[in-house]
Amino acid sequence: MANMSGLLGPGSAASSSEAAASADDWTKALGQILEKVVLPHAESDSCRKLRLFAGEEEFEPWLEHTTEMLQEWAVPDAEKRRCLIESLGGPALDVIRTLKLIDPGVSVKDCLEALEHNFGSVEGPEDSYCKFLNSRQQKGEKASAYIQRLERLLQRAIMRGAVTAEQMDQTRLAQIVRGTQYQNPILLHLRLRERREHPPSYSQLIKEVREEEERQAASEFWEAQTSEPASTTPLQMASVLMVNPSIITKGHVQFQAQFP
Repeated sequence: MANMSGLLGPGSAASSSEAAASADDWTKALGQILEKVVLPHAESDSCRKLRLFAGEEEFEPWLEHTTEMLQEWAVPDAEKRRCLIESLGGPALDVIRTLKLIDPGVSVKDCLEALEHNFGSVEGPEDSYCKFLNSRQQKGEKASAYIQRLERLLQRAIMRGAVTAEQMDQTRLAQIVRGTQYQNPILLHLRLRERREHPPSYSQLIKEVREEEERQAASEFWEAQTSEPASTTPLQMASVLMVNPSIITKGHVQFQAQFP
């Protein structure tokens, strides 16, 4: 029993090795198939979220929505460009086709700039940068909503040449620190003031802020339940959890402590 493979002979050990190798090959093959099937499907779904623009619709709302969506997608620039082109039609598509004839590998940023020059409002770099610097978090506005609104202004300033792409992350974080309401708990918890020398990217920043907003909302909910245990009936609690199911995930530890 101590050396079962020796008792069964060398043929048994060889068969076990072949079976293990076969299982590894099968797993790798399955992974490659899933990459070819699942990832393109997910990217196709993302493309469908972009609004169509043919040159006759209002440009500024379309640009804001498109810039925000493209900024959040964690896909290569070539894939973003493909999705952008699929959302265009009419004169807008003609502009990008002409641009691609000159430079087949044109970037998404250059595509948006070309559309901005053809269909956007006439605004100089100084004006766009002033709008960015004067943006402040409004009373009652979530930090994540303010950052998203600020990002649209920043992208417009970049397209106007007021800010370079290399300065983008530092410029964004500096304005968030200036424009966020004083003693904002999210600003303090994420230590954003201390991170100005090495700022996070937009996608990382908005992810951290949203997660912190959810954590604080869950914490406030459970604190309210602890301080006023008799004020909330089981039916009311069920209604709250149905409206915001993320509280269950974020606060399950506190929930277990209250209701063992």
